[in-house]
Amino acid sequence: MPVRGDGRQMVQSMFARQGKGLDTRPVYNIKAVAEATGLPAATLRAWERRYGALAPSRTEGGYRLYSERDIALLIWLKERIDQGMTISQALALWQYQESQAHEPASTVTARTENRVDLSDIRQSLTTALVDFDEGKADEILAEAFAVHGFETVSERIIVPVMTQIGERWHRGKVSAAAEHYASNYFRRKIEALISASARRQDGPLVVLGCAPDDWHELGLLLIYLFLLRRGYNVLYLGQNVPVEQFVDEMRRLSPDLVMISATVEESVPGVIAMAEAIAAMDGPKPAFGFGGSAFNVNPHRRATVPGVFMGEDAQAALANVSSVLAERRK
Repeated sequence: MPVRGDGRQMVQSMFARQGKGLDTRPVYNIKAVAEATGLPAATLRAWERRYGALAPSRTEGGYRLYSERDIALLIWLKERIDQGMTISQALALWQYQESQAHEPASTVTARTENRVDLSDIRQSLTTALVDFDEGKADEILAEAFAVHGFETVSERIIVPVMTQIGERWHRGKVSAAAEHYASNYFRRKIEALISASARRQDGPLVVLGCAPDDWHELGLLLIYLFLLRRGYNVLYLGQNVPVEQFVDEMRRLSPDLVMISATVEESVPGVIAMAEAIAAMDGPKPAFGFGGSAFNVNPHRRATVPGVFMGEDAQAALANVSSVLAERRK
C-alpha cells in the first residue's frame, strides 16, 4: 500500500537512519513525496519524462511509488537548483559523484547541457501561442521551468520565442493580434513572478526604465525579475520614461545605478539625453547604464552614449550590475 502521512516526519525518520543506508523499497506515493520534498507533483513527472531523473515503480493501477533513496535524491537535486543549477546540471553532478569518475564534474555537466536541445520546446510554444492555445502554452512553459530552471527558460525560450513571433509578424506570417497576444501572455507570466518575488528595501539602489517613446519592456522586465531574485534593491519605472524632471527624481531617489533600455533606433536619442543629464548633475550622481536591442542591432551606437553598455542579454546585464556596484563601493 502507498504510504501517506506527514512529510516532515518522513524526512526526519529517513535521515535519522541514513547512516544505516536508505531503503530502496518503493512505498511512498507521489503526494507524500511532493509533501516531503516541496516539489510539485507536476515537477516530479516532468523530471521523470524529460531527464529520467527517477524511474519510480508502479502499482497495478499505474500509480507511482518512490523509495527513501528516491526522496533523498530529489531533496539533493532541489538544493542544487536552489543554489542556481539547472536540473540537467544537478543530475550530471549527481551522476558524476555516483560514478566517481576521474574527469571533472564540470566536464560532465557541460556534456549533459550540450545534449539539451531547446528548439523543440521553442517551436511548440510558438505554435501554441500563434494558435491562441493558452492551455497548451501553460503546459509547455510549466514543464520547461521544471526541467530547465528559471533563467534558462527566460533567456533561451521566452526571449527567442517572442523574437521569432515578432519577426514573423513583420514578414506578414503572423497576425498583429497573435503578436500582441503572445507579448501580453509573457508579460502576465513575468509580472506574476515579479509579484511573488521578495523585495529588498536596503542596499545599493538600481533604477530601471525604458527610454522616452519606447514601449517595449519585456526584456527589461526580465532583468528586473532577475535582479529581484538575486536580492538587489530595484525600482522599476516602466515604459516611456520622460526626460523632463528625470534628474530631479534621480536626485531625490539617490540611486547607485540607473539603467535605461532602448529597443528601437528612434529611442536612442532619448537614452543619450538622459545620460547627458545624469552626467551634468551637481554633486553625487549615479552610474548610468544602457542596453536593449537597439544597441545590439547597431553596436556602433554604443559609443554615442556617455555611460556603461550593460551587455547584449540579461545574464551580461546581471554581471555588469554587479561589477558597476562593486566599483562604486571602492
